[in-house]
Amino acid sequence: MPANTLSDFLASAQCHMIIYELGRKITKISNADFKEIDSNKCIYPFPIQQQAFFSITFWQQKELHYFMWFLKMPLDEQGFLQITAQTNFIKTVTEEIGDNLTTNISDKLQQRLSSNPYIFKPSVEKLAIFNSKINRDLNQGASRFYFDAQHYFSGKDSWDTWQIVGFQGVADICSRLDLDDNQQHLINALPYLPEQPLKILAICLEHTSNINAQFAAMIALQAKFSLENNHHETAILLLRAISSCSNIEIIKALIDQQFLSDLIFNPDWYITIAGRLWEQLADETLLNKLLEALANHQPELFNNLFSDLVAIPTLRGKLLKQLRIPVRSNALAKAIGILFSTLKSNVGITQ
Repeated sequence: MPANTLSDFLASAQCHMIIYELGRKITKISNADFKEIDSNKCIYPFPIQQQAFFSITFWQQKELHYFMWFLKMPLDEQGFLQITAQTNFIKTVTEEIGDNLTTNISDKLQQRLSSNPYIFKPSVEKLAIFNSKINRDLNQGASRFYFDAQHYFSGKDSWDTWQIVGFQGVADICSRLDLDDNQQHLINALPYLPEQPLKILAICLEHTSNINAQFAAMIALQAKFSLENNHHETAILLLRAISSCSNIEIIKALIDQQFLSDLIFNPDWYITIAGRLWEQLADETLLNKLLEALANHQPELFNNLFSDLVAIPTLRGKLLKQLRIPVRSNALAKAIGILFSTLKSNVGITQ
């Protein structure tokens, strides 16, 4: 009987696999959780515009080669991964390479597979961060850029020599914070970094969960300094940098601090909170504060960001509850009125 889900398809080919979410953050999804997702027992937890972006790295035990698919698959109106999309992809793959998924794939065949509508190409930055994580998972070691990055962040040379450090090296450092004193080196280096390497470091850190309290506090302090010096882009990137760490109070304190700044007039700040810090919005006070600021200062973003957030399973109920809170500003009341007229059929809300 043909497999209908990706988990069953790879299991039938006797493949081991590792799954990573690649849409909002580069985060591992356990095989057990993914099986719940692709069999429609669980809604996809990280939707973006009704799409799921994820990678599957697979191999057979007897083989020394690893294979990767970067997949973009549609979600239905309830947020489930579409079974028909999975079966269509499976059919295409078996037609192209047969039942042996780990067969040697020619360049021409690889090109045909890459043109599959369910295949996508991650950005250069995301690919570097993903590579740093998957290589560690597979015990493949860091890239050749790792040692240059280590040397730079140790402060042994001038901080102006950052041009020798490749993005991949910084990604490798961030995926190995628990090794080689990397986290302590970054803590020591943070106040001295020029703007460009600081930005690169922030981009890589946003996908890193094992940032300790001292490092998170240092990043938050650096974000404050960046804001005071009118480096708004860097301040936003540093907020993103601690979005995956477990120190919730430090994250919330930084968000509250930035609410009092000119960042409330910056659309990228709102997009960052919705796209990278959505977990903090489970706090209904913070969620209301964000919606009020959005309606008052960036009303043109209100509908799009609401639609993005309401598709996240953990936030849907809280967002719909916000629509019925009677005490609100005139700007929020107006934004909600426009929302009802444009999104009513999409999110199933009633006035």
